[in-house]
Amino acid sequence: MNKKIQDDNIDEEVQNLGLSSKDITKGQRLLNKDGSFNSRRTGLPFWESFNFYHYLVGISWIKFIFFVFGGYVFLNLIFAIIYYLLGVETHLLGVIASTEFEKFLESFFFSSQSFTTVGYGRISPVGFWTSSIAAFESLVGLMCLAIATGLFYGRFSKPVSKIMYSKNAVIAPFKDVSGFMFRIANEQRSEIIDVEVRVMFSILKDVSGSSPMRRFYNLELEYNKINFFSLLWTINHIIDSESPLYGLTKDDLEKGQAEFFILIKGYDDMFMSNVHSRSSYRFDEILWNTKFTNAYGFDEEGRTIVALDRMSEVEKVN
Repeated sequence: MNKKIQDDNIDEEVQNLGLSSKDITKGQRLLNKDGSFNSRRTGLPFWESFNFYHYLVGISWIKFIFFVFGGYVFLNLIFAIIYYLLGVETHLLGVIASTEFEKFLESFFFSSQSFTTVGYGRISPVGFWTSSIAAFESLVGLMCLAIATGLFYGRFSKPVSKIMYSKNAVIAPFKDVSGFMFRIANEQRSEIIDVEVRVMFSILKDVSGSSPMRRFYNLELEYNKINFFSLLWTINHIIDSESPLYGLTKDDLEKGQAEFFILIKGYDDMFMSNVHSRSSYRFDEILWNTKFTNAYGFDEEGRTIVALDRMSEVEKVN
């Protein structure tokens, strides 16, 4: 590589960043586009490393609704089987059924009425054991409903940032030199203020007598913090003689499996809490000699329009 990088002037924290300096990627990215790290931790028993609450709060809404609905049906099926095995005719008063399937349905719907403590009253338990099971099921139902309510609250109250990133980063002429640029925007209607961004550059370097080592560099940005984030923000790193990217070519980035890590932090005024977002660009997601096109316009009232669907559009430049 034809780049003069002064490693001796880079402190250990910048060289490490909490990620290994060894070549452990095997051609894969370190940080996925969605902000998750491309690693997996092993060696601990499942229940020591698994947090049930964090899992249910963090999964998608589709999975969460499926889990709640599936758990509700499963528990009612268990109690319905118990009522059915005890004997519907002798232990459940008010059952109207002629077939075994209808008897099981009556057991299931009685179970759901006891589980939710609705208790319509048409069917009632008879005997000590059936009444005890119904009372226990009501307790289980109350506990499950309380847990589900807490999980719903946790999911709704959890601060979530939806930062949109441009599909690609670009390297384009900028102020008589060139710059590394990408765009971000706030996808939500809530406002994020005091937004701060950090960009780190990572590349593999050949070290004499050993395998390639990964080096990390903090990139100095034209602006690393803004007070208001209502429009598009084009993050720009000027590639001058002081930049770790100075002199590097497209082939150099590919050979070094280069990757750019982005960390964004801000304050969401709706949740009144700090939020953050992570993403990355690999060498094959960087467009050379291109620039972003204009994504702004005006409506009939003179208000600024930000076309978020055009934030990744680029055009070639000389």
